[in-house]
Amino acid sequence: MISEDQLLEKIDNMRDEIIKFHQEIVRIPSENPPSKYKEVARFVEKKMSEIGLKTSIKRNNVIGEFNNGGGSTLIFNGHFDTVEAFKGWTKDPFGAEIVGDKIYGRGASDDKSSVTAEIFATQVLLEAGVDLKGKLIVTAVVDEETGGLRGAEYLLSNELVSGDACLLGDAANGYPFGYCGGTMYITITIKGKTAHGLAFPDLPTPYRNENSGINTIERMVKVMNFLLELKEELLTKTTNYPTSDGWGSNVSSINLAEIHGGTKITTVPDRCYLHLSVNTIPEQNVASIKKRLLDFVEKMKEEDPDLDISVQIPIAMEPQVIDESSEFAKIVQKVAEKIHGEKREFKTLMPSTDAHWFQERGIPTILVGASARDNNIHAEDEFVYIKDLMDLVKMFALTALNYLK
Repeated sequence: MISEDQLLEKIDNMRDEIIKFHQEIVRIPSENPPSKYKEVARFVEKKMSEIGLKTSIKRNNVIGEFNNGGGSTLIFNGHFDTVEAFKGWTKDPFGAEIVGDKIYGRGASDDKSSVTAEIFATQVLLEAGVDLKGKLIVTAVVDEETGGLRGAEYLLSNELVSGDACLLGDAANGYPFGYCGGTMYITITIKGKTAHGLAFPDLPTPYRNENSGINTIERMVKVMNFLLELKEELLTKTTNYPTSDGWGSNVSSINLAEIHGGTKITTVPDRCYLHLSVNTIPEQNVASIKKRLLDFVEKMKEEDPDLDISVQIPIAMEPQVIDESSEFAKIVQKVAEKIHGEKREFKTLMPSTDAHWFQERGIPTILVGASARDNNIHAEDEFVYIKDLMDLVKMFALTALNYLK
């Protein structure tokens, strides 16, 4: 059987091929929105097929399988949708230009680096003739940047993918991430009554009349004040799990992300929408925060008979913590030590990822990645260090080598 060192040498010898593929995938726009994925999905599927995987495309999600029977099933996962390119770049966001030890482009780091890495890790294993026991599933998915409902969640809920463990590429470089914070995405909508803001403003009794408006922005301010007070409360508790420097905070937080309301300075606004996200430390129960918000809204309704408010929470994910004593966790930690030359403890990842979809279905999931603090992910001039990309290929390959041996 091939040794770890021999496999690592083979990966190093594939460096130019890996870089070329990564440039090619970065050059294919796959921004979310507008969520046009057909070209990149076909490109990824073609490569998976060429290296010997049984492939399929399900709603632009690409699945590649190698089934040798007689063992466990390991899932590799990465996403190829990206945030928008935005403005302000000094490089072509879809040029995949190499400058020194960096490859520039939207998604070069987040998260096409993981798609490239999982594919080439699989390729080197198959080309080396490694006798994998069990099944290796390689998934490249869409929609992660907007919650994953059409991507990882779709594949799992429709039982198109299942397994015993998942190595998910969407994290900082250098460490395995075994602890994940919780997440909620929330939209609050308030409907009111439009009126002339100078003649019939929203006034309390006894100043109201049948023509008075119902101001949705004023009511949303009360909700926002509650959320900001709750945010201050959450800041008083820090996590005891180790965090990775520069990758998220060690406290729970609330991000008031987007607000819309009103049409004209002299008109009472009859609609107001607030979009926000909640990110929690592993110790913080997401359901309790959800209850606090819903209880506050119910109290507002009792006190204000004119209030028409709805709360939508399409995504609510509880924190997850890996079982460090499991075979899978021990293997990943040992692989990280092999690649980096020293023991690397599990770290905490606060930003939400697709990991929750796997974890909630009882699939132990550990995150790895190629993103450095200065990679400008979700910003202009995003790039990935070539060394981090190569190290990620090695993480995927050695994990499969040891887990499916």
